[in-house]
This record gives sequence, structure tokens and C-alpha cells, in this order.
Amino acid sequence: MLQKTFIGDAGPDSHHDLSTVIAAIPATSRQRKIAVGALILLVIISAATIPLAHIELPRVNSFVPITETAICIASLLTAAFLFAQYSVYPERALLVLAGGFVFNGLFAFLHVLAFPGVYGPVSLIGDGSNSLSWLFNFWNTLFPAAVVVYALAKDAGAVVNRSIRSIWIDIGVTVACVVIATAALTWAATSGIEYLPVLQQRGHRTFLQLQVSAARAVLNAVAFVVLFVRRRTILDQWLLVALPAWMPILIEAVWFTDLRFTAGWYLARVYGLLASFALLFVLLAETLFLYRRSVQSQRLMIAELDHRVKNVLAQVAAVATSTVQGSRSIDEFLRSLNGRLQSMATTHTLLSETHWRSVGLDALVRSQLAPYATEANVTISGANVMLTAAETQAVTRVLHELATNAAKYGALSIRGGQVIVSWDRVSNGEATKLTLIWREMGGPLVACEPPSSYGTNLIRHLIPHELGGTVDLAFAKEGVNCKIEIPISQA
Repeated sequence: MLQKTFIGDAGPDSHHDLSTVIAAIPATSRQRKIAVGALILLVIISAATIPLAHIELPRVNSFVPITETAICIASLLTAAFLFAQYSVYPERALLVLAGGFVFNGLFAFLHVLAFPGVYGPVSLIGDGSNSLSWLFNFWNTLFPAAVVVYALAKDAGAVVNRSIRSIWIDIGVTVACVVIATAALTWAATSGIEYLPVLQQRGHRTFLQLQVSAARAVLNAVAFVVLFVRRRTILDQWLLVALPAWMPILIEAVWFTDLRFTAGWYLARVYGLLASFALLFVLLAETLFLYRRSVQSQRLMIAELDHRVKNVLAQVAAVATSTVQGSRSIDEFLRSLNGRLQSMATTHTLLSETHWRSVGLDALVRSQLAPYATEANVTISGANVMLTAAETQAVTRVLHELATNAAKYGALSIRGGQVIVSWDRVSNGEATKLTLIWREMGGPLVACEPPSSYGTNLIRHLIPHELGGTVDLAFAKEGVNCKIEIPISQA
């Protein structure tokens, strides 16, 4: 499946929220189970109509305009819903499917006008049975054909970020093409019926009609199989349920009676009506559910962002206050504060790349030593350890102070000095502990331990306070040694 990406010319302010686009969101296991259950129920109901196909019932002329007008409305509303989805997720295949529903709605209405006996002894358009048969075949052939094209084309390429004007042009052209095609086919089935083969003769179907009905059933089966193989999204899943909506009518047309107004004939059309509205209801319900979930997710994201911003501002304030206390001049204060803020920004970037889930310790150490590292003065080694967001932020601040001290006074301040950073994860069965060792060699000799400062206090106390670990900081003559132990999860 090709990955969908928006590449466009709508400008930097364009925004596509796909969180409510059922044509783009993969179906969950729950949604698949519900759709499969509905499909099984659909097949059972279809099978139940077969024994009723020959039972004759009173003719109710109003039944046809009511049911097929309702199908027309449901189909056109579904098409409008799909066009709305296209405006957010402009995939060409959606236009084909929406056009298929427009076609479905128009022919449901035309079929009523051609139905004999509904508005009088003769039909309003066409010659009666033959025109009705051709309209019915057009109706039930082109819609599954549109589904086949949709299923084959929906992964054909990248979704392009389109302007609102071009999207409306696409929708308008699609509707115009469907209306023109419908008008042409309607003319052929009515005014041009003399040029078409006879499908109904003396109230009975011809052999050609049986062949066309069989071909129509095969096309519906092909559409179902192709869509089943290429199903990806919530829309695909429920379209699979809607496709067999006319299964009872197809069975009736191929294998059963020529008579209308039998029990099977009534039930088949009631089932098609319910299936049409059920599809529309399900699609709207799924979209509403996704919209509510999107709103809830946005609220949680805003709350989380607010919490993080407050934490960052509090950290910046604390860092600025402590940096002032340890600085002897404005220039020293600005340099120290800038370095600490840059370190926090680097850590934020690492966390953002993983959506604040975890950061690899190797990447963290290298990011803090990057401003000072050469091929010879830094050695880094350790197992693959992932730190949580809280662990990452605390360890970053400690490493920054160690690296800054080494660059100013320690091994990184002269040529030939070296910093070795190593770590390992040790488990005793009940708990897992991360041990990180910072060791400096080849730097200026340390005559005595320097006086306490913001940096040394942070190194010694931040890890125990934030993470419940331990820190052993020693100023040996050959250089600074620091051993950090942190309890971490065993995952």
C-alpha cells in the first residue's frame, strides 16, 4: 500500500485533519468484527427471502415510489458525505465512489418514473416493462462497476494537498459527468428503446434478460471480492456490507419468478432500503465517533502542552536564578544561561522525535558532548538503554554540567585530554539499575576539590531528588570521576 502524503500548493497555513476521515483511517478489530457480523446477518436474511419468492401479495402501488425515493435520498446523502470526505482527503478514488452513489440515487428515482401502474395505467417515461428492465440493469450494473474502480484506484498514488477551489471544481465535474451519463442512458432506455434488444416480452423475461441478470450478479460478486482483497479503511469495511444490499433482488432476477409484488419481491426492496439507510447511518455514526475522539484527544494534548510549558518555564526560571547566583559578571551569566537553555532545547528535540515516549542514552550522551567532541577526546560505550522523559531531562542536565566543567577546567579544556563515558544495566531479579560512569583523563591536574557551586550541587542532588538514584562525584588529581546509579524499569 502506498503511503499517503500531502504535497501541495495550498500554502503554509493549510491544514488537513485526518482524524475524522473514515476513507483514510484503518478499521479497528472491533469495527471489523461488527461489519462481519452485519454481513453474516445480511446473508441470513437474503437466504430467508428465497422460500418467499413465489408467495403473491396484494399490489401496493405506493410501495414503489416510497421505497425507491427513500433509496434515492439515502444514496444522494451518502454521495454528499463522500464529497465532504474528499474535501479533506482529496483522493481521486473517492470521487468515483461518490459518483457511483449519485448515479445510484438518480436511477432509483428514474426507476420509479418508469414503473408501470404507479402513477396511472402506463409509466411516466419509457414504454413500460422493456424500459423498466433496461433502467434497472443500468442501475445495478454501473454502481458495482464504480466500486470496482474505487477499490482498484484508491491506493494508486499520493494524496495531493488541493486548494478549495480545485476541490469544488473536481466535485462539480464529477456530478456533471454522472448527470450527463445518466441522461444519455435514460434517453437510450426510453426514447431510444427501439434501438435496444428486447428484455421483456409479453410480461416474461427473454433469454437475454437472464444472461444480463447473471452478468450483473457476477459483476456484483467481483466488486465484493476486489473490495474485500483491497479493504483497508473504515469506509471499505462498511461498503463491503452495503454491496450485497441487493442480493435478494439479484437472486430473484436470475433464478425466480417474473411476478412482481410477491413476498420475496417486497422483502428484497425493503431490505435494500434498510441497507441504504443503514450504510448512511453507520458512516455518519463512525464519523461522529471519530470527531468526538479527536476533540477529546485535542483537549488532552492541550492540557499536556499546558503542563509541559509550565514545567519548562519553571525549569528556566530555576536555571536562570541559580545561574545568576553562580556568575561573577553579566557576560558569564549570559554564556552559562545560554548553554543550559541550549542543552534543554536539544533534549526537547530528542523527546519530540519519539513523541515524548523515550530517548536512547547513547543519543543523549552524544548530543551533550557534541559541541566539544573530536575523534580522539571522547569515548562513549554502553548497552542499548531507553530513558523515560523524566529520566532524560534529569540526566541531560547532569551531563551538561559535567561536559561544561570539562570544557572549562577539565579534560576537554586542553589538547590530549579525554572523557570516557560508559554505562551498563544490571538486574538483580527484583530491580534493574542503570550505572553510568563519567571519567576524565589527561586534563589539568586537580589540586583540590573546588568550592561548592550551582553546577556541582546540581550534579550531586538532582538525580537523587528527581529519580531516586545516587551520585558519587569525585575530584581526583587526574580528573573528575562521576558514578551515577538510577533505578529503571526492566523493559
